[in-house]
Amino acid sequence: MAKKLALIYLCIDAVLIAICAYFGAVHVLNSQVALISSSLIILASFLGYKKRVEKKIVNADISAFDDVFEDENSRIPSQDEVAKLGNSRIPNENEAKNAKNSRIPNEKTPKIPLRLYEFGSVFSPLRLLGYVLLILAFFILLKKELFEPLSFLAGIAVMPISALFSALFIKAK
Repeated sequence: MAKKLALIYLCIDAVLIAICAYFGAVHVLNSQVALISSSLIILASFLGYKKRVEKKIVNADISAFDDVFEDENSRIPSQDEVAKLGNSRIPNENEAKNAKNSRIPNEKTPKIPLRLYEFGSVFSPLRLLGYVLLILAFFILLKKELFEPLSFLAGIAVMPISALFSALFIKAK
């Protein structure tokens, strides 16, 4: 899937380069500088959110997911089920809770406060570097009188357009 996604990104970038090359080298420069800096920002965002999700998984409270881990043997059967099976004894709620708690360890993982890893993913160094690169490229192109707004915006738009096409053409398995 990653190869298909990379192929879509490269194809859309090749089309952008071809269109910008028709208008001149300045347009190609603007589009590729914007593409590189926006790609860096998106890569940093992905890595930051990936780390955030992994930390949320580690810090998840297992007791909140008791229903997910519940199997047929741990639930209390109804009167009708007992009558069908011919069992004369129904386990009470305390016995069922003890059986459920014996499968799940009582130790709780230490929880990191929400705000610590929220800000860590927002202010990641790689993401900040991408924004700084984008702003510096904008001002350098502007100062050298090489800035072309449409090609610069088209370079930034390659990533969202590629994501749209990948959502349409790549089917998740």
